[in-house]
Amino acid sequence: MKKIITILFMAAALLTACQEESLLNPAASLFTSTPELTDTTAIFRLAVANIKAGDKAITFPVRFEGTAERGVDYSVSADAFVFGGEAPVDSIVVTTLNLGTDKTLSLTVSLPEGFEAGKYLTSEYRLHDKFAYVSFSRGYAMTADSTDLGFQLTGKNGKVKTFSKPVKIHMIVDKEKSTAEEGVDFEFSDSSYFTIREGQTSGTLEIKSLKSVVEPGRDKIVMNLSFKDDFGAGQIHEMEIDLLDGIWSDLDGTWMAHAMVTDSLYMEEYWKETASGYRLIPEFDSDDTFTVDMTNSILDPRFSSSFRYYFIGQSLMRKGSIVDLELPDGATVPMQTFLIDNTNRFFSNEEKSDDKESYIGLRLISGETEDKPLLDMYVLDHTSKSFMPELEAAGKYSPEKPVAASPGLYLNLVFSKE
Repeated sequence: MKKIITILFMAAALLTACQEESLLNPAASLFTSTPELTDTTAIFRLAVANIKAGDKAITFPVRFEGTAERGVDYSVSADAFVFGGEAPVDSIVVTTLNLGTDKTLSLTVSLPEGFEAGKYLTSEYRLHDKFAYVSFSRGYAMTADSTDLGFQLTGKNGKVKTFSKPVKIHMIVDKEKSTAEEGVDFEFSDSSYFTIREGQTSGTLEIKSLKSVVEPGRDKIVMNLSFKDDFGAGQIHEMEIDLLDGIWSDLDGTWMAHAMVTDSLYMEEYWKETASGYRLIPEFDSDDTFTVDMTNSILDPRFSSSFRYYFIGQSLMRKGSIVDLELPDGATVPMQTFLIDNTNRFFSNEEKSDDKESYIGLRLISGETEDKPLLDMYVLDHTSKSFMPELEAAGKYSPEKPVAASPGLYLNLVFSKE
């Protein structure tokens, strides 16, 4: 009842202007410049004044225009408003058939002879957007055992959004882009689908590695999200997961500086008169620490020494390739590299590199106790402009990353677990 009274009040207001000009001529107007919207429909309403409904129907043809295509993008309930008669039509309902096209539609009323125009003869809107967009919470993860794959509902702008009904999300493995095989190298811990309940915004599915030692060339998983057509792909619609050997689960946590291998004395003995600036080489500082968050693939450095000129802030950490690295003692070992995205490759307090992506090498080695391994770190991707600047001009760095992956170029320090 309240809605009917409101509609009548609006109709009267819309027609007041034309009635003041002519108290005798009938008038008609659409209610608003935009229709009333529901989840998938648009309702156009027509108000008629200064005439009484009778047995004879009065027809008001309408014209649909815009970028949307009838029968493809939308359907309509009628092609005309009808006043009076046995089957009056005071509203026309447009149903969106194809959500998220960003197309427009307008309805224009044609007035019968003798009718005055009210405030609105045209009403227009943009066809309905998708109910929501489904996005991964992040685009990358690496795991040595198991990890959660988070996803959420958002608007087109990326902001979190709720929906009034349950939403079923399926996780799909992209077999063409993946090198790891489901059921052999990894599996879903419980299920490959999740239902986001009414009023909620997100969910997670867990995958776990099936091998403690990852087979070379079978370490990458690429995931996509599947959902009904009424929903769209969000800003992060693909997720990549790298599998690591099980020992790397120990990497998670905070590490404290334990020893420096390639200090200034080592470098001066190696290069002698060839280079200079040895005093600028980072020295051991027991306050140097960093934290690895394996869940979110983040390296968070807290360096007090001049390593802070290289590790300049929190970095996303990605698994790199394994390289054969010659150690200071002459032995060669396979070294797992990781790409971090917030470094100063110039290793300088005065000059900043535009390229901030660099590789570091890590390996877990035996510590004083078996349950507390040490972490051997190699800073092997820089072109220093502070210490030993002559090496770049002399062509000592490799042309491809990691450019400093050889003795006399990389910096080697050892950390212990906090």
